[in-house]
Amino acid sequence: MNRFLVILKRPLLALLLFLLFQAMAGLVVMFVQMFTGGGSLLDNVSNRVFDAQLMGIATFACNVLMALSCLYLFRRSLYAKSNHVPFCTPWKRSLIAIGGCILGAIALDLLGELLALPNILEEQMIDMCREPWGVLAIAIGAPLGEEIMFRWGIMGHMLRRNSSVPTAILVSAVLFGLMHMNPAQVFFAAAMGIMLGILYWRSGNIIWPIILHVLNNSVACLQVWLLGDKIKEYSLVETFGGNGMAWSMVAILSVLCAGILAWYTIGGRKESIPQSATNIDNTSQDTLQ
Repeated sequence: MNRFLVILKRPLLALLLFLLFQAMAGLVVMFVQMFTGGGSLLDNVSNRVFDAQLMGIATFACNVLMALSCLYLFRRSLYAKSNHVPFCTPWKRSLIAIGGCILGAIALDLLGELLALPNILEEQMIDMCREPWGVLAIAIGAPLGEEIMFRWGIMGHMLRRNSSVPTAILVSAVLFGLMHMNPAQVFFAAAMGIMLGILYWRSGNIIWPIILHVLNNSVACLQVWLLGDKIKEYSLVETFGGNGMAWSMVAILSVLCAGILAWYTIGGRKESIPQSATNIDNTSQDTLQ
């Protein structure tokens, strides 16, 4: 237990930094709006309390700072070589795995809608998706900062300290989910975190999880741009033909996703070379892997 707490020391510090940067972004937006009187109506409240464009700028800056902080905090020269570091998998396998993860993400979207989990940030997210800086923050900034923090940083740190692969993936995924602090996103983010963790461990390259994360967040922004004011009325469940068909699709897509990820994880071992067999302490070559 003590060893586990020691391993989590740097991840916990990273989480504190994450919360600090988030709080700073919120405070900056609040103070700027106090002096400028900007913002938009939030939940039909008469006071103008939310400026989506400004929040997008602050959120993007927050994620960039978080990424830079994690690149320093989890710099690889600190760690001994480990038998649990990410494998190296051919890019074609990783591309197929991303396809499987997309199927899993659709299943999670359907499940979230079926369970009717409260989305306390829906208005803010929709407003941000309508602004260029908001799109940049959601589709690029968040995937970059969060993947470097949770996969490259926290998960990679645990693997290099000889934590088991399932433990490292699960811990980083749970923390990833909890940090979203929105009932509608916590479960979705944690489940996505497991898929992103498998993708990172098996590919050995943080670029693949970032690509998947960018695709997932970009779809959310694209929906707002395409549907406009009808976004709140849009139902993925109805698109699939109602609750019964939606539950069936959740089961089918989940099985397909699990099967592809199982193939990705177990298959092709002979093609994979643990990075521990290479010079992983060469930080110039392992800055983002």
